[in-house]
Amino acid sequence: MNTINHHPDKAWLDAYAEGQLYGGKALLLAAHLEFCPVCRHHVAQREQALSERCWHHDTSHQEQDATEAMLADMLSSLPDTPLVAPAPEAPVELQLEHRRFVLPRVLARQMPHLGSWSRLPGGLHQARLNAQGDDDRFFFIHMDPNTSVPQHTHHGEELTLVLHGGFADDRGEYKMGDFIHLDGRHEHQPFTDADEDCLVISALDKPLQFTSGLARVLNPLSQLFFR
Repeated sequence: MNTINHHPDKAWLDAYAEGQLYGGKALLLAAHLEFCPVCRHHVAQREQALSERCWHHDTSHQEQDATEAMLADMLSSLPDTPLVAPAPEAPVELQLEHRRFVLPRVLARQMPHLGSWSRLPGGLHQARLNAQGDDDRFFFIHMDPNTSVPQHTHHGEELTLVLHGGFADDRGEYKMGDFIHLDGRHEHQPFTDADEDCLVISALDKPLQFTSGLARVLNPLSQLFFR
C-alpha cells in the first residue's frame, strides 16, 4: 500500500473543515482527502469539535424554542417514502493516448471542463482544466518515464497532487496522494525515473518562471497559456 508522506498544512485542513478554504487549495485538498486516511481523520475530528461547540453554545430560551420549531417544521415536511441511499458513483477515467487513469471523485466531476491534451517537448503532456468560478489555473501534467520538467520557480503559489506514479526533485520523492505546496521561495526541476511515469494535477495562481538555459524562452508562452 502506498504511504503518503506529504500533506497539506494543518491550518489548511482546519480551514477546510470550517468551510473557509477556497479555490485551488480546496479542490486539491478535497482530492487529497480521498487518498489520505490521516488527513480525513484530522478533518473529521475538527468537524466534530465544531459541531460540539455549536451544540453546547449558550443560547436563550427564545433562541432554543425557535431552533426546535424550525427543526420540527423541517422534519414534518420530509416525504413519507423511505430515503434511499444514492448509488455509488462509477469510477471516471482520464484518458491520454493508450493510458487510462482513475480520478478522485471530486476531480471526476470536473471532467466536462477538461481541455484537450497538448504534447510538450521531452515526454510531457499537459491539459488545462477550466474549473468554473475559480481564479486559479488547473493543469493535468503527465510525465513519461525518464522525463524532467524544466527548472523553474514560482511568481505565486503552486499546489500539486500526485494522481499516479511518482516524481522527485532536489527536495525529495513524491508518490500517489502526496500534496506539495511551493511558492517563490522554491526552485526545482521535477523528474521521473526510468521505470515509472507520473500524472499530477497542479493549481497555479500565477505563471511559472523558467530559470534554466533554453527553457527561459518558454516564459512568454507560460504567460500566454496562463490567461
